[in-house]
Amino acid sequence: MDLEDGNSALGRDQACNECRRRKARCDKVLPECGPCKRSRRHCLYERHSKTPLTRNAEDSAVPLEAPRLTPADFSWDEQSPGLSPEGEAMSKSQGEDEGRAVDGMASLTVHDNEAGYLGSASGAAMLRLLMPDSQPRARGRGSDLMTSPSTSLQLSRRWVDTPLWDELDIGAIDLDKAIDSYFRLYHLSYPLLHEPTFRAQYAQVIPRPGGRSWHALAFMIGAIGIFTTATGPTITDRDLFMAAKSNISIDSLESGNITLVQTLTLMSNYLQKRNKPNSGYNYLGLAMHMAMGLGLHKEFSDCEISPLNMEIRRRVWWCMFVFNIGAAITFGRPLAWPNKNVDVALPLNVTDRALTNLSHSLPPDADHVTTYTSVIMQSRFHLLTNEIYTRVITMPYPSATELLELDDRLTGSWEQSVPHWYRPTVEVPQPFTTGHAVMWWRLRNLRIIMYRPYVMRRALQARSELQASIPQQAQRAYDRCLDEAKDSIKAISEFWSTKSPTRLAAWYALYFLFQASLIPSFCLRNEPASPLASDFRDQIMATLHTMQSMTSVNPSAHECYQVLQRLCGPYLEHIGHDNASTPIPTAEFPAEESPQTQINNIYAMMWPSATHADADLLMQDGEWASFLPELDGSGGL
Repeated sequence: MDLEDGNSALGRDQACNECRRRKARCDKVLPECGPCKRSRRHCLYERHSKTPLTRNAEDSAVPLEAPRLTPADFSWDEQSPGLSPEGEAMSKSQGEDEGRAVDGMASLTVHDNEAGYLGSASGAAMLRLLMPDSQPRARGRGSDLMTSPSTSLQLSRRWVDTPLWDELDIGAIDLDKAIDSYFRLYHLSYPLLHEPTFRAQYAQVIPRPGGRSWHALAFMIGAIGIFTTATGPTITDRDLFMAAKSNISIDSLESGNITLVQTLTLMSNYLQKRNKPNSGYNYLGLAMHMAMGLGLHKEFSDCEISPLNMEIRRRVWWCMFVFNIGAAITFGRPLAWPNKNVDVALPLNVTDRALTNLSHSLPPDADHVTTYTSVIMQSRFHLLTNEIYTRVITMPYPSATELLELDDRLTGSWEQSVPHWYRPTVEVPQPFTTGHAVMWWRLRNLRIIMYRPYVMRRALQARSELQASIPQQAQRAYDRCLDEAKDSIKAISEFWSTKSPTRLAAWYALYFLFQASLIPSFCLRNEPASPLASDFRDQIMATLHTMQSMTSVNPSAHECYQVLQRLCGPYLEHIGHDNASTPIPTAEFPAEESPQTQINNIYAMMWPSATHADADLLMQDGEWASFLPELDGSGGL
């Protein structure tokens, strides 16, 4: 029996995880069963990629992909003992390091509880099959995991430790309140942690994980809690971030545990929101590789990992997935997330009371919004639409027909899969309003990115004396982009005027609002006499009003406001300090920038990694000529 036959046979014998969990009838079709396909769920068979040899191994408890049967949960520690302050000889340290090192060939490690995740392709997987009774290799423990009596005494006074305690005056910060703020808002969109477990660790009701990474995690939670719930300027969050960073060093990367993954992920997202996007991008890369080293991308439902711990692993993985894809789209960079060989299921839409440490099985999904709804919806969205993003950042640019087909098939499929209680017009409970709104802003933003080149082409064509006929599909692409931009501006402006303003809401609202406002801005600058010019002005004016009201919460709103004023000021009414509009004559002629200059700027925006030489080469090859009209000698089109 070959692998395909084995998969088919297994499909006939075992229902998929989704159907089993929902107690639904599964037709067991591979690779996606009928019920999951119709409902557009993430269909997953537990062992549909395993060969008969693998199943025989499982029947004897010696699986090729051995799950961790201890609380270590694939954690590892490979740190070398450090030198003494006096710089003593290294010979002894080197000898100890050799004795506790993990096998770098991934071949000798059979049942080592600190070896990290070793998949079926590793030599250790085969060795586990041949030597089921082998003993773990003897290894020491890293000094980072040990707590001396003096350190324990220090922690009792400081509660959460940092080398910068006195320098940053951490004792004056209400860390309890900051942590409460984190779980009140940010956690409801990105549930990287299990709140009851963390709070029990924080209160020292249960032991805190070993090492300094937990201290870093606690300070990061406080930093993000203060930043995201602030309604005005604050720097306290930066002190907590520095306290967190003081507990992380380059040596920390020689160990791996889920606490450190959570910490690095939170650091990444915090740095992006604090306008250090490239630093955050690097932190996220570290977190992603460590997560795969812990096997977070794999399912282990038939092992001694409890249902709660397995669910926590899923939540961490998919939160990281959302952050990674979101960052890639924001920066216009290629997707770096693995799109194959990942079989971890999406999180359950359940309440924390429905799944606890005492649970022996997984509860059914709730039919209402929970803490985990946002990450589920965003994950499903990106799983379906990553193909679109990959296509629009690749040359040559897709045709309008291709984009419309991708939109209807993929984005449309996601929209149809959204339950009625999470539709855009539904009023979700107040704590979840920000996450709910951001999800639908994200959808509109993707469509704006997809179709905006066709708006640019149409606007530049309008400057030509020889008007060309617009193909039907190109017209549809143009209309969709204008509609999505207009709807975004309206939805975000209404949200900001009616909901409680927080820094988290302000960050996302400003990002998506500014992206949307560039569409009517481009059109108005190139077609000031268009029949739609009045509508473009209204959209830009609404955007400026909203940005003005955001300034006290998000200082970046003032910079965005100034950019729009420079772009469109001559075409708009004047806005006074009292937010009242004063009618003034508006410009009737297109912007002074030539179409060639605008085309060059478009190219740089859509393919920022390309050089000027690349642009010149592609222009000569006619890539843009096939998309945007060529320039004539008079400067027209």
